[in-house]
Amino acid sequence: MKSLLVRLGLFLLVVAFGVGQFGGCSCIPSCTPIPKVVLIDDAHQNENNFDGYGFDAFYTKLVTTLQGMGYTVNKASTAGFNPSISVYGVVILPAPSQAYSSTEKQAIVDFVKAGGKLLMFGEWGAFATANTNLNTISTALGAGITFNNNTVYDDTNNHDNRNYWPLIQNFVSHSTTSGLTTLAYIVGCSLTVQSPGTAIAYASSSAYTVSSLSRELAGNSAGIGVKVPETKDKVTSIIVAAVAQIGSGKVAVIGDTNIFGNDVYENETDFIDLYNNKKFLQNIINW
Repeated sequence: MKSLLVRLGLFLLVVAFGVGQFGGCSCIPSCTPIPKVVLIDDAHQNENNFDGYGFDAFYTKLVTTLQGMGYTVNKASTAGFNPSISVYGVVILPAPSQAYSSTEKQAIVDFVKAGGKLLMFGEWGAFATANTNLNTISTALGAGITFNNNTVYDDTNNHDNRNYWPLIQNFVSHSTTSGLTTLAYIVGCSLTVQSPGTAIAYASSSAYTVSSLSRELAGNSAGIGVKVPETKDKVTSIIVAAVAQIGSGKVAVIGDTNIFGNDVYENETDFIDLYNNKKFLQNIINW
């Protein structure tokens, strides 16, 4: 009996030591730390490659921000689109206009359920195909979050007097919104959210949406050249960001691809540097 108790004591000591060594870290099964490596998709005709600009033009500061947080950043165009939890801890899908294959969708689902973190960025109404492709991923995950094919406007509460760059100041208490007061939404869509999704950010009461908005020839993802809205959708509580926990993993969804990007259009302040945009990204990564 004494021998059994001694062995039991040693076993509990080993367990306690293991918890002390790995407790507090994000782990995949067997408590192997999740890799601090990010995969950003640029291989599905993503928004970061539209408008004649390449990935680096759009996302230089996003990449350096992630690197400053200790992450290695890979692009799908060079590393391949292989969202495996054994390789990556974070996968980012920015407005893909090319659909994901059934194999790719399953890989994303497996990645999240195994403990990975997925960020999906949608776009405004003119980029409906990208939103539709992201919705297939959300549906496969059962995240309960849908990108709407519309555009959020705010004639009163906006940045740089552009009603298609609404300011977001209504947040739900969540670790992803900690310390936020204002975000600049650089032409994005609204979201529809149901369980297990949770809305975390709303447009102001003066905001509205416009459906089926088209682009002028000069139009782009930052809204330069968008047509003046002719009709307004009567929508209350416009959701612009949401999260969900799926299996052991996490999903963060934002209806705007440029919110963490560089401004490649008019040489203004880079979008990621506006208000609390960068902090929002950091919060999501640290969530």
